[in-house]
Amino acid sequence: ELLRMTRRTDGKSMPLTRVVDLRMERRKGTGVKAADAGVLSLVLRQAMTDRLEKGEQTILFINRRGFHSAMSCSACGEAVQCQDCSIAMTLHKSDNRLVCHICGARRLPPLKCPACGDPSIRWSGFGTERVEAVVREVFPQARLARVDTDTMQRKHQLRDTLTQFRAKKLDILIGTQMIAKGLDFPNVTLVGVLNADLALNLPDFRAAERTFQLLVQVAGRAGRGEVRGEVYVQTFTPHSPAIQYARHNDFEGYAQQELEMRRQFDYPPYAHVLLVTSRGKHQTQAEFTLQTLKQRLAQGMPDGVVMGEPCPAPLAKAHGQHRFQLLLRSARIRPLARHVRDVVKSMTLPRDVTVVWDVDPMSLG
Repeated sequence: ELLRMTRRTDGKSMPLTRVVDLRMERRKGTGVKAADAGVLSLVLRQAMTDRLEKGEQTILFINRRGFHSAMSCSACGEAVQCQDCSIAMTLHKSDNRLVCHICGARRLPPLKCPACGDPSIRWSGFGTERVEAVVREVFPQARLARVDTDTMQRKHQLRDTLTQFRAKKLDILIGTQMIAKGLDFPNVTLVGVLNADLALNLPDFRAAERTFQLLVQVAGRAGRGEVRGEVYVQTFTPHSPAIQYARHNDFEGYAQQELEMRRQFDYPPYAHVLLVTSRGKHQTQAEFTLQTLKQRLAQGMPDGVVMGEPCPAPLAKAHGQHRFQLLLRSARIRPLARHVRDVVKSMTLPRDVTVVWDVDPMSLG
């Protein structure tokens, strides 16, 4: 049964959501430094200025920590990745370290390309640390705080920061998902979602759903007092259904189009998904194990099962382990799960290879 909540419990109006096309923003002569054009758009800067003049508060949301999220060489294109994980290392400027957000590895940023030796290093992407730096530069008079796992490490620090914000001792709160939901600040009239594409671009059939949920949750922080709130969603994909339906707070419209897509491709809730992952220190062993497992699974497979091909996981390496995945779909999950369990148990796996399976996983990463 669908229970509809057509208005807030206190009768307040839902915030007005505006979508900012960052492609157009960068083409304009906005007066924003090119390096910062994708951090704070001109319209968001103007809205923040208006709130500061009125004594109202702003929340800026970006679900990524650090200063720059990627480092590459302008000469050869080499990207600096973690040695144990297939992911770019993030620059944390506060301690001048490249940090892997998967395994926690840390290293000094190189002064030249590790591959070709060219000193032309290019930084891209941004996280909460860079947002804080840009906001301090644009609004030097503003009182602000950053809320992420890098800054909220002391006991009660998060509680104390939120208490300050509630007492109007801070003008701007910058944060990750830690501030996305459950907070009620009546003086917050502006919320900025600085990069709505982060979750949307993940190779996961639930990526759009998560983006829709997150946008609705974050938008709900604005306009909880007497003044109607505004939300600015910055994106390079403004016509994405998840963004457009979230803009209008239209859950039923979004659910209808998302369910139709799931039906066409036999994804939950129209079918069950079982994800098998092999991981091991040696890439060839992990891959060969999954190829062998697929051949064994094909023998005696329950009726109606659709089995894909083994492939590298979206995060192909983590904590020094190479990862390969096999996706299976079926209307009836119990016979399939039993079959996978029995086949895996019957196999003699290489010593350094582990095989796990997940029924209806929440993430395909």
